[in-house]
Amino acid sequence: MDYIEREKISTRSSIISIFGNAFLALLKIIIGFLTNSMAILADGLDTATDILTSFMTLIAGKISNKPPDIEHPYGHERAETIATKVVSLIIMYAGLEVLISSIQRLINGNIEIEYAKYILITALISVIGKFILYKYRLSVGKKIKSNAIVADALNMRNDILTSSSVLIGISVLYFTGIWWLDSVIAIFVSFMILKTGFEQFLESSNEFMESSPELKDIYNCIIEEANNIEKIKNPHKIRARKFGYKILIDMHLELPPDMTVEEANNICGVFERRIIEKNNQIKDIVIHVEPYGNAEKEEFGINSININDLKGE
Repeated sequence: MDYIEREKISTRSSIISIFGNAFLALLKIIIGFLTNSMAILADGLDTATDILTSFMTLIAGKISNKPPDIEHPYGHERAETIATKVVSLIIMYAGLEVLISSIQRLINGNIEIEYAKYILITALISVIGKFILYKYRLSVGKKIKSNAIVADALNMRNDILTSSSVLIGISVLYFTGIWWLDSVIAIFVSFMILKTGFEQFLESSNEFMESSPELKDIYNCIIEEANNIEKIKNPHKIRARKFGYKILIDMHLELPPDMTVEEANNICGVFERRIIEKNNQIKDIVIHVEPYGNAEKEEFGINSININDLKGE
């Protein structure tokens, strides 16, 4: 998939998400004010942050899908990581605001919730709408290998849980008249919002720090393939980095000292092709060739010995 096609898919997905979330957010906020329900209002504010999330991924998608240039030789994919970081902070702020307002309301005393059946209908519409948007965004994110879009989809999955909680809680309130349930549900929703924001914050931080859980499989694959190719020995100083949807690799390996440059280049070419066939996210591999038994103090990177430490074994 080229940059242009990837951008088209990303843009279409983000626009659909923006309009879908805008409808749900507006509906829930209006119902929240009409019924005096903090729970559905909090759910609406949560959905409103999804509009911003989708808007940020739309902008980041346009930037990240630009091809590499002189100023950005690795490409522009980190724009998605920056967008995820910004969105995570906004989500956590929204969650904190909902939490404070809900606690204050709970302390202040009895609040009358009006037209509870409208809240139930709205929450049901939200659950269905969010499920459709979640499945759609997740499929797009996986298709174009976009962490920002996948993160947006997972945030929507959490919204399904929050809307379901509102639906269940307001159902109980409708039949029992227990007024404080509305504030308790809103507090629960606020914690869900905070959890989502914190998880996205950590994920984007890991990528900025050149760390990602999926890279462990990459290191394993590299070492296994190197051991399967005759004449290659001691793959070491392996360093993989995630750059948006791309994975870039630097590494060292040993070949016979009497081998010609052309022979070494051919073997490395076979090795590179096998690695890329295993994972099409890998877009570039830089290999430094050393002679057998080359004794150097290697302070950085992964090898067949310390990879067990990486796995925590």
